[in-house]
Amino acid sequence: MRALFLSLAVAALTSTPARAQQITFPALPWRSVETKHFVLYYPAAASAWTLDVAAHIDAVYDQVSALAGNEPDSRVTVIVEDPNNLSNGFALPFLSAPLIFFWPTPPSPASGVGDNRGWGEMLSVHEFAHIAHLTRPSRNPWRRFLTALSPADLGPLALKAPRWLSEGYATYVEGVLTGTGRPHSAWRAAVLRQWALEGQLPTYGQLDGDQRFLGGSMAYLAGSAYLQWLVDRSGDSSLVHLWRRMSARTDRSFDAAFAGVFGGYPAVLYGRFAAQVTADAEHLVHQGYADLPASARDSGQGTLVQALEWNTGAPAISPNGRLIAMVRAVRDRPSRVVVLTTDPDTAAESAAARARLRMLRLDPQDVAAVDWLPPPRHLVAMLQPHGGVPYDAPRFMPDGHRLLLVRATGRGDGAHRNDLFIWDFRSNAVRRVTHAGGLRHADPAPDGEHAVADRCVAGICDVVLVDLRTGRLDTIARGSPRLVYFRPMYSRDGQRIVANVQDHGHWRAALLWPDSGVQRPRFIGPDDDANRYDAVFSADGRSVIVVSDASGIPNIERVDVATGTTVALTHVTGAALAPAPDWVHGGVYFLRLHARGLDLAVTQDTAIHVAPLAAGAGLAPAARVPLAPGDSFAARPVPPGTPYGLGPRRYRVLPTMNLAAEGKTFGLTLASTDPIGRFTWLAQGTYGDQGTWRGASFSGEWRGSVPSLGAQFFYAEDHVSAQHGGVATSGVPDMDYLGVLATATVDQDLLTTARRLRVGASVGRLRHRRDSSSARLLGFAEYSVAAVQTSDEWRFLERVGLRGDLGRTAGRSWARTSGSTELTLSHGSLAVHGDAAIGVVNRDADPAEQFAIGGAASPLFDSDVLSQRITMPALPLGIATGRTFATYRVSLPSLVLTPYFWAASAGESLGHWHRVVGLEWTFDINGFTPARLPGVQARIGAGYSLDEPFRKKARVYIELRYRR
Repeated sequence: MRALFLSLAVAALTSTPARAQQITFPALPWRSVETKHFVLYYPAAASAWTLDVAAHIDAVYDQVSALAGNEPDSRVTVIVEDPNNLSNGFALPFLSAPLIFFWPTPPSPASGVGDNRGWGEMLSVHEFAHIAHLTRPSRNPWRRFLTALSPADLGPLALKAPRWLSEGYATYVEGVLTGTGRPHSAWRAAVLRQWALEGQLPTYGQLDGDQRFLGGSMAYLAGSAYLQWLVDRSGDSSLVHLWRRMSARTDRSFDAAFAGVFGGYPAVLYGRFAAQVTADAEHLVHQGYADLPASARDSGQGTLVQALEWNTGAPAISPNGRLIAMVRAVRDRPSRVVVLTTDPDTAAESAAARARLRMLRLDPQDVAAVDWLPPPRHLVAMLQPHGGVPYDAPRFMPDGHRLLLVRATGRGDGAHRNDLFIWDFRSNAVRRVTHAGGLRHADPAPDGEHAVADRCVAGICDVVLVDLRTGRLDTIARGSPRLVYFRPMYSRDGQRIVANVQDHGHWRAALLWPDSGVQRPRFIGPDDDANRYDAVFSADGRSVIVVSDASGIPNIERVDVATGTTVALTHVTGAALAPAPDWVHGGVYFLRLHARGLDLAVTQDTAIHVAPLAAGAGLAPAARVPLAPGDSFAARPVPPGTPYGLGPRRYRVLPTMNLAAEGKTFGLTLASTDPIGRFTWLAQGTYGDQGTWRGASFSGEWRGSVPSLGAQFFYAEDHVSAQHGGVATSGVPDMDYLGVLATATVDQDLLTTARRLRVGASVGRLRHRRDSSSARLLGFAEYSVAAVQTSDEWRFLERVGLRGDLGRTAGRSWARTSGSTELTLSHGSLAVHGDAAIGVVNRDADPAEQFAIGGAASPLFDSDVLSQRITMPALPLGIATGRTFATYRVSLPSLVLTPYFWAASAGESLGHWHRVVGLEWTFDINGFTPARLPGVQARIGAGYSLDEPFRKKARVYIELRYRR
């Protein structure tokens, strides 16, 4: 739940080159609901989840504002959408228009945020804490003046607070006000305790985030714990005093403001905090083992099977007990599904033994390494990501050589949904089972023709049966905003299903039956304060194996189905997760947390003694703080949702500029947007040198339908003969152009492939000859397709496009065709991009319709209007003209400044090439309308011409324009 107030960089156009991720889908049936302090926008499918949030969110506002000592001056906008089937949210703390996004898919029980009484409640508290905290205005007159002039009005706390402070405080608030969340979770305690025991707690410099395992989470986990430690030392009001000093009339740095409240600099006091956590962790572990004989103190750790680093997915054991399937991830690379043998790889062991003997024979004084790692397992098969999108949650089919998997797929409109696939690792064939299913996990039935899965759509998680032949889904248990189902599993005989159920904040295992229709869960195990999840049946079906935090540490536990009695199977210092019993040979495989990732271990299904850890605030965060009793925030009546329509209009005035080889132009753009981007219009005007584009335009785009519809009215002048340093006889006529353009666009985004079809027509009056004007008619169609492939560490992105134009200018009919292609190769953080295009127009076309190379694109209308212009702002327009053209460009876009080589040729035939080398910085986003920002294209660069007539001449260019 990142606080994306750094979107200031987007609004101010100072960020690194990027394209905004699509997070709203305007063609859906949207609705809105207003409360006293909020207005919430949501798709109709998310009505149940959103209205439950709306009923409680004003009470959240009151309590969070009181705790933070501040409330925003403006009503808060909340947008509910589920773009990726993931659990998340973020806040933009603009002073005049604070904004929050909720992604309603509930989190897993082991995630820390899975400890909640409702995901909507947790999101509301955490994200509004960002707003209440970071919208505190400055009391410094000069800063207030600068904020008023800024395109993104952010307060001093949003600008000064390090990430650990903003995220740590929102996490601290979620614990204080809900009595749940990460501050009360066994997960936060497990991570900080285990990292402390291994001497791996982050330094103060790493607190905002680093490249280590869970490094990005430390701002939440360690940040919230550090703030609680500071409050315990200095009192409940100390944090509000810090906020006041950070926003004071006297301008102070964060360190100075902090030291004035807590009597020391943040890095110094953090060192004391880390030392205290380490001492508490050592004390707790010693206490937990004090009553055990020395011979038994390591028995609860299990036997290490594979020493692994980074993230490891839940293991699955094959029906014959000889294979393990799991997801393996490494840093900065997509994860892979691997299939390993349960027995050690004897060939690898023998090879290692021979290498050791040869080493000692060659150097008898050398010393062989101790065997501190387990023998390796043989890799049977590996499934790489599809187009960079990894597979997840493997489960063996009954035949033992196929796996049921989950992978994100594209819904078509830009949203991602998880679907089921079956992988035969003998043939490496993959078959898709479902489409837009929203399925997070699935377990096959013994008949191999059905599976049970948890389906999460619009914030509601149900249990469904899946026909693996047809992909049909049948619901057998319905979730709600406060009743969440997670990771259901079949019994060995297929007669029962065990699911993990969160009922108003409490995770328990529950039984379902596959042939009983829609039903309520039957809970098993004790109804105590412990969370129990990741449930799976034992071989005989008389018990289930779960993760339980009853001892204060997530450990593996066996629960008797009939009696509900429990026995512990592990006693780890960090956390034991994802049990997978071997139904053939006995034993339970599980994942064991350490500071570099998750190891694979195995334990016998034998009860051991586990002493509960001492709990309480005095030993936190090394020990879990017990969940606080209490009810959810009081519900208040909310009106029924209403249709969104065009949405509320929001306006922004933005500067436009063009500085290129032909001259300079300046202008203003008035942009009108709505929060979800359903309808955007732009009114633009520019004025500058005669050799540049001057004029005005009005354009709009309606995205509430498929296809999206656009219209544009414009008057533009471009007097090529008056260019600065232009070509004496360029062949490109001067033009005064009054016209209208209408377009229809269909975009299909399937995550690993994308297609676009765009058609349009234009009619206008073109004056491009002395003392005369003529009509110009244009119709065009454009189709492009893009795809992504991956090969281990390589990523390939290709795009191919075709375009055809038909028209009539000055009484002469013409036809143009063109094609383009792009290829991007990337390896890690390095990338190479290449693109090329070619086109031809008929011989009888008016000179205005021939291809012309050079110059900058018009900021007043779409490039569709004059697709014959092949832009290069480092060269004047008309450097080459003719009925054919070709161009290509090679660049290194992964660098801060992109070096490029560009070449183009035009004429009756392709012969003389005009080449440019240069550097540029580009910024291109499709628009972020929730923050009142339309599409933005910005480019700053310099090009050096290698060929006549401008050989050895350099030009600097700056372009800033907007699109609807």
